[in-house]
Amino acid sequence: MRISSKTGALKTARTDLLVCLFVKGETPQVPPAFEAALKAAKTAGDIPAKFQGSRLLYPSGRSMSKRLLLLCAGESKKLDNERLRRLAGVAANKGIALKATSLLLHPSERVCKGRDGTQLGLALGEGLQMGAYRYQPPSKEKAKPVSLRDAGVLCPEKGAPKGLTAAVSRGAKRGAAVCFARDLGNKPGNLLTPRKLAAEAKKLAGGKIRFKALDEKQMAEKKMGAILAVSQGSREPARMIFLDYNPGNAKKTICVVGKGLTFDAGGISLKPGAGMWDMRYDMCGSAAVLGLFHAIKSGACKPKHRIIGVVPTSENLPGGEAIKPGDVVRACDGTTIEIQNTDAEGRLILCDALAYSKKTYKPDAIVDLATLTGAVIIALGHEIAAAIGNDDKWVQEALAAGESSGDSLWQLPLRDFHRDQMKSKFADLKNINQGRAEGGGTISGAAFLSYFVGDTPWVHLDIAGTAWNQKAKGYYSGGATGFGVRLLADLLG
Repeated sequence: MRISSKTGALKTARTDLLVCLFVKGETPQVPPAFEAALKAAKTAGDIPAKFQGSRLLYPSGRSMSKRLLLLCAGESKKLDNERLRRLAGVAANKGIALKATSLLLHPSERVCKGRDGTQLGLALGEGLQMGAYRYQPPSKEKAKPVSLRDAGVLCPEKGAPKGLTAAVSRGAKRGAAVCFARDLGNKPGNLLTPRKLAAEAKKLAGGKIRFKALDEKQMAEKKMGAILAVSQGSREPARMIFLDYNPGNAKKTICVVGKGLTFDAGGISLKPGAGMWDMRYDMCGSAAVLGLFHAIKSGACKPKHRIIGVVPTSENLPGGEAIKPGDVVRACDGTTIEIQNTDAEGRLILCDALAYSKKTYKPDAIVDLATLTGAVIIALGHEIAAAIGNDDKWVQEALAAGESSGDSLWQLPLRDFHRDQMKSKFADLKNINQGRAEGGGTISGAAFLSYFVGDTPWVHLDIAGTAWNQKAKGYYSGGATGFGVRLLADLLG
Protein backbone atom coordinates (compact mmCIF):
# COMPACT_ATOMS: atom_id res chain seq x y z
CA MET A 1 0.00 0.00 0.00
CA ARG A 2 1.27 3.46 -0.90
CA ILE A 3 1.47 5.83 2.05
CA SER A 4 2.20 9.53 1.76
CA SER A 5 1.84 12.70 3.79
CA LYS A 6 1.12 16.33 3.10
CA THR A 7 0.00 19.52 4.78
CA GLY A 8 -3.29 21.10 3.77
CA ALA A 9 -6.80 22.22 4.61
CA LEU A 10 -9.51 19.67 5.33
CA LYS A 11 -11.76 21.08 2.62
CA THR A 12 -9.11 20.22 -0.01
CA ALA A 13 -8.88 16.55 1.02
CA ARG A 14 -9.76 14.42 -2.02
CA THR A 15 -10.24 10.86 -0.80
CA ASP A 16 -12.70 7.99 -0.40
CA LEU A 17 -12.46 8.16 3.38
CA LEU A 18 -11.30 11.09 5.47
CA VAL A 19 -10.48 10.06 9.05
CA CYS A 20 -10.54 12.92 11.54
CA LEU A 21 -8.57 12.03 14.67
CA PHE A 22 -9.48 14.08 17.74
CA VAL A 23 -9.07 13.91 21.51
CA LYS A 24 -11.88 13.56 24.00
CA GLY A 25 -13.51 16.88 24.82
CA GLU A 26 -12.73 18.73 21.60
CA THR A 27 -15.14 19.38 18.76
CA PRO A 28 -13.83 17.47 15.73
CA GLN A 29 -12.63 19.54 12.79
CA VAL A 30 -14.49 18.64 9.59
CA PRO A 31 -14.81 20.12 6.06
CA PRO A 32 -17.82 22.41 5.44
CA ALA A 33 -19.79 19.68 3.63
CA PHE A 34 -19.82 17.56 6.81
CA GLU A 35 -20.74 20.28 9.30
CA ALA A 36 -24.47 19.50 9.17
CA ALA A 37 -23.84 15.80 9.81
CA LEU A 38 -21.46 16.66 12.66
CA LYS A 39 -24.05 18.97 14.24
CA ALA A 40 -26.73 16.26 14.02
CA ALA A 41 -24.39 13.69 15.58
CA LYS A 42 -23.51 16.10 18.38
CA THR A 43 -27.19 16.83 19.06
CA ALA A 44 -27.92 13.11 19.24
CA GLY A 45 -24.96 12.49 21.55
CA ASP A 46 -23.25 10.35 18.93
CA ILE A 47 -19.80 11.95 18.99
CA PRO A 48 -17.49 9.14 20.19
CA ALA A 49 -15.73 9.83 23.50
CA LYS A 50 -13.86 6.58 24.16
CA PHE A 51 -10.47 5.51 22.81
CA GLN A 52 -10.91 4.03 19.30
CA GLY A 53 -14.58 5.00 19.24
CA SER A 54 -15.77 5.97 15.77
CA ARG A 55 -18.71 7.44 13.87
CA LEU A 56 -19.21 7.53 10.09
CA LEU A 57 -20.57 10.73 8.52
CA TYR A 58 -21.75 11.54 5.00
CA PRO A 59 -21.56 14.94 3.28
CA SER A 60 -24.46 17.18 2.43
CA GLY A 61 -23.79 18.75 -0.94
CA ARG A 62 -20.58 18.62 -2.93
CA SER A 63 -17.50 17.30 -1.20
CA MET A 64 -14.02 16.19 -2.24
CA SER A 65 -14.18 13.50 0.47
CA LYS A 66 -16.85 10.84 -0.06
CA ARG A 67 -17.12 9.82 3.60
CA LEU A 68 -15.74 10.99 6.92
CA LEU A 69 -14.90 8.88 9.95
CA LEU A 70 -14.69 10.51 13.36
CA LEU A 71 -12.07 8.60 15.36
CA CYS A 72 -11.59 9.37 19.04
CA ALA A 73 -8.06 9.26 20.48
CA GLY A 74 -9.36 9.23 24.05
CA GLU A 75 -7.94 11.47 26.75
CA SER A 76 -5.05 13.65 25.68
CA LYS A 77 -2.99 12.80 28.78
CA LYS A 78 -3.12 9.08 27.93
CA LEU A 79 -2.26 9.50 24.26
CA ASP A 80 1.20 8.03 23.66
CA ASN A 81 2.96 6.68 20.56
CA GLU A 82 1.57 3.17 21.01
CA ARG A 83 -2.00 4.47 21.17
CA LEU A 84 -1.37 6.60 18.08
CA ARG A 85 -0.02 3.54 16.29
CA ARG A 86 -3.15 1.59 17.20
CA LEU A 87 -5.42 4.42 16.10
CA ALA A 88 -3.75 4.55 12.70
CA GLY A 89 -4.24 0.80 12.45
CA VAL A 90 -7.93 1.21 13.28
CA ALA A 91 -8.21 3.81 10.52
CA ALA A 92 -6.70 1.39 7.99
CA ASN A 93 -9.00 -1.41 9.12
CA LYS A 94 -12.06 0.82 8.86
CA GLY A 95 -11.00 1.84 5.37
CA ILE A 96 -10.73 -1.79 4.29
CA ALA A 97 -14.06 -2.70 5.92
CA LEU A 98 -15.73 0.18 4.06
CA LYS A 99 -14.05 -0.90 0.80
CA ALA A 100 -12.41 2.49 0.42
CA THR A 101 -9.69 2.73 -2.22
CA SER A 102 -8.03 5.75 -0.60
CA LEU A 103 -7.81 7.16 2.90
CA LEU A 104 -6.49 10.32 4.54
CA LEU A 105 -5.86 10.45 8.28
CA HIS A 106 -6.02 13.96 9.75
CA PRO A 107 -4.72 14.39 13.32
CA SER A 108 -6.17 17.48 14.94
CA GLU A 109 -4.02 20.29 16.33
CA ARG A 110 -4.70 19.02 19.86
CA VAL A 111 -3.56 15.53 18.89
CA CYS A 112 -0.32 17.03 17.57
CA LYS A 113 0.22 19.55 20.37
CA GLY A 114 3.42 19.04 22.33
CA ARG A 115 4.44 15.91 20.45
CA ASP A 116 7.73 15.05 18.82
CA GLY A 117 7.00 15.21 15.10
CA THR A 118 9.30 12.33 14.19
CA GLN A 119 7.79 9.95 16.75
CA LEU A 120 4.25 10.99 15.79
CA GLY A 121 4.94 10.45 12.09
CA LEU A 122 6.60 7.08 12.69
CA ALA A 123 3.66 5.86 14.77
CA LEU A 124 1.05 6.95 12.21
CA GLY A 125 2.98 5.57 9.23
CA GLU A 126 3.64 2.26 10.96
CA GLY A 127 0.06 1.92 12.13
CA LEU A 128 -1.45 2.56 8.70
CA GLN A 129 0.85 0.04 7.02
CA MET A 130 0.52 -2.67 9.65
CA GLY A 131 -3.21 -2.16 10.05
CA ALA A 132 -3.76 -2.78 6.34
CA TYR A 133 -1.81 -6.07 6.41
CA ARG A 134 -3.69 -9.17 5.31
CA TYR A 135 -1.98 -12.53 4.88
CA GLN A 136 -2.81 -14.12 1.52
CA PRO A 137 -2.95 -17.89 2.17
CA PRO A 138 -2.54 -20.46 -0.60
CA SER A 139 -5.88 -20.96 -2.36
CA LYS A 140 -7.35 -22.29 -5.59
CA GLU A 141 -9.01 -18.90 -5.92
CA LYS A 142 -7.01 -15.96 -7.21
CA ALA A 143 -5.83 -13.77 -4.35
CA LYS A 144 -7.99 -10.71 -3.85
CA PRO A 145 -5.94 -7.72 -2.72
CA VAL A 146 -7.54 -5.35 -0.25
CA SER A 147 -9.38 -2.41 -1.78
CA LEU A 148 -7.29 0.17 0.07
CA ARG A 149 -4.43 1.11 -2.26
CA ASP A 150 -3.50 4.60 -1.07
CA ALA A 151 -3.35 6.03 2.41
CA GLY A 152 -1.85 9.18 3.80
CA VAL A 153 -1.59 11.60 6.66
CA LEU A 154 -3.03 15.07 6.13
CA CYS A 155 -1.07 17.24 8.54
CA PRO A 156 -2.87 20.27 10.00
CA GLU A 157 -1.92 23.64 8.55
CA LYS A 158 -1.35 24.97 12.06
CA GLY A 159 0.26 23.13 14.94
CA ALA A 160 1.92 20.30 13.01
CA PRO A 161 5.22 19.48 14.78
CA LYS A 162 8.50 19.64 12.90
CA GLY A 163 9.49 16.45 11.12
CA LEU A 164 5.99 14.94 11.01
CA THR A 165 5.63 14.80 7.23
CA ALA A 166 8.99 13.15 6.54
CA ALA A 167 8.58 10.65 9.39
CA VAL A 168 5.31 9.25 8.00
CA SER A 169 7.13 7.84 4.97
CA ARG A 170 9.83 6.30 7.15
CA GLY A 171 7.20 4.84 9.45
CA ALA A 172 5.41 3.28 6.48
CA LYS A 173 8.66 1.61 5.41
CA ARG A 174 9.19 0.29 8.93
CA GLY A 175 5.63 -1.02 8.87
CA ALA A 176 6.33 -2.73 5.55
CA ALA A 177 9.33 -4.46 7.15
CA VAL A 178 7.05 -5.73 9.93
CA CYS A 179 4.57 -7.01 7.32
CA PHE A 180 7.43 -8.78 5.53
CA ALA A 181 8.32 -10.53 8.80
CA ARG A 182 4.64 -11.42 9.33
CA ASP A 183 4.47 -13.01 5.89
CA LEU A 184 7.48 -15.18 6.70
CA GLY A 185 6.02 -16.18 10.07
CA ASN A 186 2.61 -17.07 8.65
CA LYS A 187 3.92 -19.42 5.96
CA PRO A 188 3.48 -23.14 6.73
CA GLY A 189 6.55 -25.30 7.24
CA ASN A 190 6.32 -27.04 3.86
CA LEU A 191 6.33 -23.68 2.05
CA LEU A 192 9.10 -22.13 4.13
CA THR A 193 11.86 -24.68 4.62
CA PRO A 194 15.39 -23.73 5.73
CA ARG A 195 16.50 -23.54 2.10
CA LYS A 196 13.55 -21.35 1.18
CA LEU A 197 14.22 -19.10 4.16
CA ALA A 198 17.79 -18.72 2.88
CA ALA A 199 16.39 -17.79 -0.54
CA GLU A 200 14.23 -15.09 1.08
CA ALA A 201 17.27 -13.74 2.89
CA LYS A 202 19.28 -13.66 -0.33
CA LYS A 203 16.70 -11.31 -1.88
CA LEU A 204 17.64 -8.72 0.73
CA ALA A 205 21.24 -8.56 -0.46
CA GLY A 206 22.52 -5.68 -2.55
CA GLY A 207 24.14 -2.31 -2.00
CA LYS A 208 25.77 -2.38 1.41
CA ILE A 209 24.20 -5.73 2.35
CA ARG A 210 26.03 -8.98 1.57
CA PHE A 211 24.61 -12.49 1.85
CA LYS A 212 26.04 -15.93 2.41
CA ALA A 213 24.69 -19.22 3.71
CA LEU A 214 26.52 -22.30 4.96
CA ASP A 215 25.16 -25.68 3.92
CA GLU A 216 25.46 -28.79 6.10
CA LYS A 217 28.81 -29.83 4.61
CA GLN A 218 30.26 -26.40 5.36
CA MET A 219 28.77 -26.44 8.85
CA ALA A 220 30.32 -29.85 9.47
CA GLU A 221 33.70 -28.47 8.41
CA LYS A 222 33.26 -25.75 11.03
CA LYS A 223 32.28 -28.40 13.60
CA MET A 224 28.78 -27.03 14.19
CA GLY A 225 27.60 -30.22 15.82
CA ALA A 226 24.68 -28.74 17.75
CA ILE A 227 22.62 -27.43 14.83
CA LEU A 228 23.49 -30.49 12.75
CA ALA A 229 22.27 -32.73 15.57
CA VAL A 230 18.88 -30.99 15.57
CA SER A 231 18.63 -31.19 11.79
CA GLN A 232 19.54 -34.86 11.38
CA GLY A 233 15.99 -36.09 12.02
CA SER A 234 14.71 -34.22 8.95
CA ARG A 235 15.22 -34.72 5.22
CA GLU A 236 15.33 -30.94 4.87
CA PRO A 237 18.94 -29.74 5.22
CA ALA A 238 19.81 -26.99 7.66
CA ARG A 239 21.36 -23.66 6.76
CA MET A 240 23.33 -21.00 8.62
CA ILE A 241 22.41 -17.66 7.02
CA PHE A 242 24.45 -14.46 7.22
CA LEU A 243 23.49 -10.92 6.17
CA ASP A 244 26.28 -8.37 6.54
CA TYR A 245 25.47 -4.64 6.47
CA ASN A 246 28.54 -2.41 6.44
CA PRO A 247 27.93 1.35 6.14
CA GLY A 248 31.64 2.11 5.93
CA ASN A 249 33.74 3.67 8.68
CA ALA A 250 31.76 1.70 11.26
CA LYS A 251 33.32 1.84 14.71
CA LYS A 252 31.33 -1.06 16.14
CA THR A 253 30.06 -4.43 14.99
CA ILE A 254 26.81 -5.82 16.36
CA CYS A 255 25.55 -9.34 15.72
CA VAL A 256 21.79 -9.93 15.58
CA VAL A 257 20.91 -13.62 15.84
CA GLY A 258 17.45 -15.07 15.16
CA LYS A 259 16.21 -18.59 15.82
CA GLY A 260 14.91 -20.12 12.58
CA LEU A 261 13.11 -23.40 13.34
CA THR A 262 10.87 -23.52 10.28
CA PHE A 263 8.95 -26.35 11.93
CA ASP A 264 9.36 -27.89 15.37
CA ALA A 265 7.64 -31.16 16.23
CA GLY A 266 9.84 -31.54 19.30
CA GLY A 267 11.89 -34.42 17.90
CA ILE A 268 11.88 -37.65 19.94
CA SER A 269 10.57 -35.59 22.90
CA LEU A 270 7.44 -35.12 20.81
CA LYS A 271 5.13 -32.17 21.39
CA PRO A 272 1.39 -32.74 22.01
CA GLY A 273 -0.58 -32.93 18.77
CA ALA A 274 -3.03 -30.19 19.75
CA GLY A 275 -1.68 -26.89 18.52
CA MET A 276 1.42 -28.37 16.89
CA TRP A 277 0.39 -26.63 13.67
CA ASP A 278 1.37 -23.35 15.31
CA MET A 279 5.00 -24.43 15.25
CA ARG A 280 5.30 -22.66 11.90
CA TYR A 281 5.88 -19.65 14.16
CA ASP A 282 9.04 -21.13 15.70
CA MET A 283 11.09 -19.16 13.17
CA CYS A 284 9.76 -15.74 14.16
CA GLY A 285 13.08 -14.75 15.70
CA SER A 286 14.68 -15.16 12.29
CA ALA A 287 11.77 -13.28 10.70
CA ALA A 288 12.54 -10.31 12.95
CA VAL A 289 16.20 -10.36 11.88
CA LEU A 290 15.27 -10.48 8.20
CA GLY A 291 12.67 -7.79 8.83
CA LEU A 292 15.44 -5.57 10.21
CA PHE A 293 17.42 -6.00 7.00
CA HIS A 294 14.27 -5.25 4.99
CA ALA A 295 14.07 -1.96 6.91
CA ILE A 296 17.76 -1.28 6.28
CA LYS A 297 17.41 -1.97 2.57
CA SER A 298 14.39 0.35 2.24
CA GLY A 299 16.14 3.15 4.10
CA ALA A 300 13.77 3.03 7.06
CA CYS A 301 16.66 2.09 9.34
CA LYS A 302 20.15 3.51 8.87
CA PRO A 303 22.54 1.98 11.41
CA LYS A 304 25.91 3.65 11.84
CA HIS A 305 27.45 0.35 12.97
CA ARG A 306 28.22 -2.80 11.04
CA ILE A 307 25.28 -5.16 11.54
CA ILE A 308 25.70 -8.92 11.10
CA GLY A 309 22.43 -10.84 10.86
CA VAL A 310 22.83 -14.52 11.72
CA VAL A 311 20.03 -17.05 11.22
CA PRO A 312 20.52 -20.72 12.15
CA THR A 313 17.63 -22.54 10.49
CA SER A 314 16.49 -26.17 10.51
CA GLU A 315 13.56 -28.44 11.23
CA ASN A 316 13.21 -30.56 14.38
CA LEU A 317 11.50 -33.86 13.54
CA PRO A 318 11.40 -37.37 15.06
CA GLY A 319 12.95 -39.17 12.08
CA GLY A 320 14.88 -42.42 12.16
CA GLU A 321 18.16 -40.56 12.50
CA ALA A 322 16.92 -38.03 15.04
CA ILE A 323 18.92 -37.27 18.15
CA LYS A 324 17.77 -39.01 21.35
CA PRO A 325 17.51 -37.87 24.96
CA GLY A 326 20.87 -38.65 26.53
CA ASP A 327 22.91 -38.09 23.36
CA VAL A 328 25.99 -35.88 23.70
CA VAL A 329 26.92 -33.46 20.90
CA ARG A 330 29.70 -30.92 20.47
CA ALA A 331 29.20 -27.25 19.53
CA CYS A 332 31.59 -25.41 17.24
CA ASP A 333 33.54 -23.95 20.18
CA GLY A 334 34.20 -27.45 21.54
CA THR A 335 31.57 -27.36 24.31
CA THR A 336 29.93 -30.76 24.81
CA ILE A 337 26.18 -30.83 25.45
CA GLU A 338 24.02 -33.58 26.92
CA ILE A 339 20.63 -33.49 25.23
CA GLN A 340 18.13 -34.31 27.95
CA ASN A 341 15.15 -33.05 25.96
CA THR A 342 15.11 -32.86 22.17
CA ASP A 343 12.34 -30.26 22.34
CA ALA A 344 14.83 -27.80 23.83
CA GLU A 345 16.35 -27.53 20.37
CA GLY A 346 16.24 -23.78 19.79
CA ARG A 347 19.11 -23.21 22.18
CA LEU A 348 21.09 -25.89 20.34
CA ILE A 349 20.92 -24.21 16.95
CA LEU A 350 21.49 -20.83 18.61
CA CYS A 351 24.59 -21.90 20.52
CA ASP A 352 26.49 -22.67 17.31
CA ALA A 353 25.35 -19.37 15.81
CA LEU A 354 26.40 -17.40 18.90
CA ALA A 355 29.76 -19.13 19.31
CA TYR A 356 30.61 -18.80 15.62
CA SER A 357 29.56 -15.14 15.54
CA LYS A 358 31.65 -14.33 18.60
CA LYS A 359 34.76 -15.99 17.19
CA THR A 360 34.41 -14.83 13.57
CA TYR A 361 33.16 -11.25 13.88
CA LYS A 362 34.41 -10.32 17.37
CA PRO A 363 31.32 -8.16 17.89
CA ASP A 364 31.03 -5.31 20.35
CA ALA A 365 27.56 -6.57 21.29
CA ILE A 366 25.12 -9.38 20.49
CA VAL A 367 21.34 -9.54 20.60
CA ASP A 368 19.37 -12.70 19.90
CA LEU A 369 15.65 -13.20 19.40
CA ALA A 370 14.03 -16.59 19.83
CA THR A 371 10.68 -18.23 20.46
CA LEU A 372 12.58 -20.22 23.06
CA THR A 373 10.34 -21.23 25.97
CA GLY A 374 6.69 -21.73 26.79
CA ALA A 375 7.62 -20.64 30.31
CA VAL A 376 7.86 -17.02 29.18
CA ILE A 377 4.13 -17.08 28.38
CA ILE A 378 3.39 -18.17 31.96
CA ALA A 379 5.62 -15.38 33.27
CA LEU A 380 4.73 -12.48 30.98
CA GLY A 381 1.78 -13.45 28.77
CA HIS A 382 1.47 -12.48 25.12
CA GLU A 383 2.10 -8.72 25.21
CA ILE A 384 5.59 -8.50 26.72
CA ALA A 385 8.78 -10.40 25.84
CA ALA A 386 11.58 -11.29 28.25
CA ALA A 387 15.01 -9.65 28.16
CA ILE A 388 17.93 -11.40 29.85
CA GLY A 389 21.58 -10.50 29.48
CA ASN A 390 25.08 -10.28 30.87
CA ASP A 391 25.59 -6.52 30.51
CA ASP A 392 23.12 -4.20 32.21
CA LYS A 393 23.88 -1.20 29.98
CA TRP A 394 23.12 -3.23 26.84
CA VAL A 395 19.99 -4.71 28.44
CA GLN A 396 18.79 -1.22 29.36
CA GLU A 397 19.28 -0.05 25.78
CA ALA A 398 17.13 -2.96 24.60
CA LEU A 399 14.45 -2.14 27.19
CA ALA A 400 14.41 1.49 26.02
CA ALA A 401 14.05 0.39 22.39
CA GLY A 402 11.16 -1.84 23.42
CA GLU A 403 9.46 1.09 25.11
CA SER A 404 9.90 3.47 22.18
CA SER A 405 8.91 0.95 19.51
CA GLY A 406 5.91 -0.63 21.22
CA ASP A 407 7.62 -4.05 21.24
CA SER A 408 7.60 -4.20 25.03
CA LEU A 409 10.22 -6.02 27.12
CA TRP A 410 10.63 -6.95 30.77
CA GLN A 411 13.99 -7.83 32.30
CA LEU A 412 14.48 -11.17 34.05
CA PRO A 413 17.55 -11.95 36.17
CA LEU A 414 20.55 -14.11 35.28
CA ARG A 415 22.68 -15.25 38.22
CA ASP A 416 25.57 -17.67 38.65
CA PHE A 417 23.30 -20.30 40.21
CA HIS A 418 21.14 -20.22 37.07
CA ARG A 419 24.24 -20.99 35.00
CA ASP A 420 25.33 -23.72 37.43
CA GLN A 421 22.00 -25.48 36.89
CA MET A 422 23.01 -26.12 33.27
CA LYS A 423 26.10 -28.19 34.12
CA SER A 424 25.93 -31.90 33.30
CA LYS A 425 27.45 -35.05 34.79
CA PHE A 426 27.91 -36.49 31.31
CA ALA A 427 29.09 -33.43 29.34
CA ASP A 428 30.07 -29.82 29.87
CA LEU A 429 26.44 -28.69 29.75
CA LYS A 430 22.92 -30.07 29.50
CA ASN A 431 20.21 -28.40 27.47
CA ILE A 432 17.59 -28.16 30.25
CA ASN A 433 17.61 -27.73 34.01
CA GLN A 434 15.58 -29.91 36.36
CA GLY A 435 12.24 -28.52 35.25
CA ARG A 436 9.69 -28.30 38.05
CA ALA A 437 12.34 -28.97 40.68
CA GLU A 438 14.30 -25.83 39.73
CA GLY A 439 11.78 -23.86 37.66
CA GLY A 440 12.68 -20.67 35.82
CA GLY A 441 12.51 -22.24 32.38
CA THR A 442 12.94 -18.96 30.53
CA ILE A 443 15.98 -18.01 32.61
CA SER A 444 17.53 -21.47 32.25
CA GLY A 445 17.32 -21.18 28.46
CA ALA A 446 19.21 -17.89 28.62
CA ALA A 447 21.66 -19.35 31.14
CA PHE A 448 22.55 -22.08 28.65
CA LEU A 449 23.11 -19.56 25.85
CA SER A 450 25.26 -17.36 28.08
CA TYR A 451 28.07 -19.94 27.91
CA PHE A 452 28.50 -19.23 24.20
CA VAL A 453 28.88 -15.44 24.27
CA GLY A 454 31.60 -15.14 26.90
CA ASP A 455 32.16 -11.57 28.06
CA THR A 456 30.67 -9.98 24.93
CA PRO A 457 27.75 -7.72 25.93
CA TRP A 458 24.68 -9.77 25.07
CA VAL A 459 20.94 -9.63 25.51
CA HIS A 460 18.58 -12.53 24.83
CA LEU A 461 14.96 -11.77 23.91
CA ASP A 462 12.53 -14.64 24.46
CA ILE A 463 9.62 -13.76 22.15
CA ALA A 464 7.67 -17.03 22.41
CA GLY A 465 4.67 -15.21 23.86
CA THR A 466 4.72 -12.18 21.59
CA ALA A 467 5.55 -13.69 18.18
CA TRP A 468 1.93 -14.70 17.57
CA ASN A 469 -1.41 -15.05 19.36
CA GLN A 470 -1.42 -11.54 20.82
CA LYS A 471 -4.66 -9.82 21.69
CA ALA A 472 -6.12 -8.02 18.67
CA LYS A 473 -5.19 -4.36 18.45
CA GLY A 474 -5.57 -1.70 15.80
CA TYR A 475 -2.55 -2.74 13.77
CA TYR A 476 -2.75 -6.50 14.43
CA SER A 477 -5.62 -8.94 14.09
CA GLY A 478 -4.06 -12.42 14.16
CA GLY A 479 -1.22 -14.68 13.01
CA ALA A 480 2.41 -13.64 13.19
CA THR A 481 2.96 -10.24 14.80
CA GLY A 482 6.34 -9.25 13.35
CA PHE A 483 7.47 -8.55 16.91
CA GLY A 484 11.05 -7.37 17.18
CA VAL A 485 11.46 -5.60 13.85
CA ARG A 486 10.61 -2.14 15.18
CA LEU A 487 12.53 -2.85 18.38
CA LEU A 488 15.68 -3.73 16.44
CA ALA A 489 15.26 -0.68 14.23
CA ASP A 490 15.11 1.56 17.30
CA LEU A 491 17.97 -0.28 19.03
CA LEU A 492 20.33 -0.25 16.05
CA GLY A 493 19.12 2.51 13.72
